[in-house]
Amino acid sequence: MREGEFFRWMFKGNCLIEHFPSKVLVNNTTKGKMARPMSYSKWDHIEVSDDEDDTHPNVDTPSLFKWRHEARLQREAEAREEKAKRQAQIKLLEEEKAKKAAALTKLAGAEDEGAAAQAKGLAAEMAELARQEAEFKKKEAELERLEKEHPHWNVDNISKDKKSRTMINKDPEPIQIDMSEFFEKYKKECRTFGMLSKPDDSQRYLREHPILVCDHLASYLIVWCVDLQVEGKTDLMERVAHQTIVAQFIMELAKSVKRDPRQCVDGFFHRLKNPEPQYMEAFQDELRALKDRIRKRAVERVAEAEAKAKAADDEERKARLGPGGLDPLEVLETLPAEIRDAFENQNTEKLRAAFQALSPKDAEYHFKRVVDSGLWVPAKGEPGAAGEGAGEGAGEAVAEEGDSSEDGEGAKKKEEDDSRQPELAAESPAQAGWCSVM
Repeated sequence: MREGEFFRWMFKGNCLIEHFPSKVLVNNTTKGKMARPMSYSKWDHIEVSDDEDDTHPNVDTPSLFKWRHEARLQREAEAREEKAKRQAQIKLLEEEKAKKAAALTKLAGAEDEGAAAQAKGLAAEMAELARQEAEFKKKEAELERLEKEHPHWNVDNISKDKKSRTMINKDPEPIQIDMSEFFEKYKKECRTFGMLSKPDDSQRYLREHPILVCDHLASYLIVWCVDLQVEGKTDLMERVAHQTIVAQFIMELAKSVKRDPRQCVDGFFHRLKNPEPQYMEAFQDELRALKDRIRKRAVERVAEAEAKAKAADDEERKARLGPGGLDPLEVLETLPAEIRDAFENQNTEKLRAAFQALSPKDAEYHFKRVVDSGLWVPAKGEPGAAGEGAGEGAGEAVAEEGDSSEDGEGAKKKEEDDSRQPELAAESPAQAGWCSVM
């Protein structure tokens, strides 16, 4: 350390010199003479405590401490009683002196010899009382001087309360709010806190929004972290995860000290900004564990969503299967272009023409598939209806228009078929099948 950077006291001659870094001050109070040393004798006999651990191992320490305490209390009681007796004697002497003074005043105006002799006796008695009173007061003053110079200090009289006050800190009312209501009402505030990166900003924001300091904050941030990981926003997830651990550590601190969490915000951030290695290690361990759990839960959620979507697709496909167990969408995609176009446009004439253009074998194959998938449900008694062969129905559907040109009976049959087309459209769910496909 450089010279002048510390406080030094030096004696030079009869002057006390105080050395400071920038100037030298001379204390002139001691000029010409040495200061009188301070007396510490009044501190020689201090009975500070009754339970000092200075007893012999063979002595029953609790009993000794109890005896010391009782003996001190007894000595103090005897001293108070003795002082009260002295003061009572002085008071009695003063009262007796006042009485005799009053009697002497009454006898002052009397002229007979008896009164004069009585007055002389009272005056002598008053002089004796005055002497005794003076002696008592002198002794009392001497005792008070001795007590002042050599006090008996103990735990009860070594100090006195100069000023005393009691302050009772009342905990704020606990936060009572349902989790779903908290999520809906304070969603914006929770996300704002989750985006913060500096401890000072987080501390200030929680002070301004104390309603956030509860268990629901960490719950909301965890759910949001999983959503962010599912969306592939890993960097933002890690930032929100850090704020989640901050919220959880504040709640843990409140539980450990049995205080309201809102009263522990400043204490936590003080430890966070002035960290101990062990404390920060625990904080980082919790953060890493939380990130691992979030990643694992994100993978599980994606798998659950895929399984749910697949189950919904399977259920939807199962619901639209035709009477033969075929999916109308799959059948429609594999039909020839003319037949598929006829189904999409809901054109019966074009459908008949498309089937007639096929070979009997292909017509039979495709007709059976459209019936089994529910794209076309023939009316009762129509070729291809339940109970009749699919091949026979397909052949009749293909040959129907060719037979109608041979004779009048065929033309009549064609007219009957044409007149029956609205009936087929009404009775058959083919049009409904087209609507579902479209």
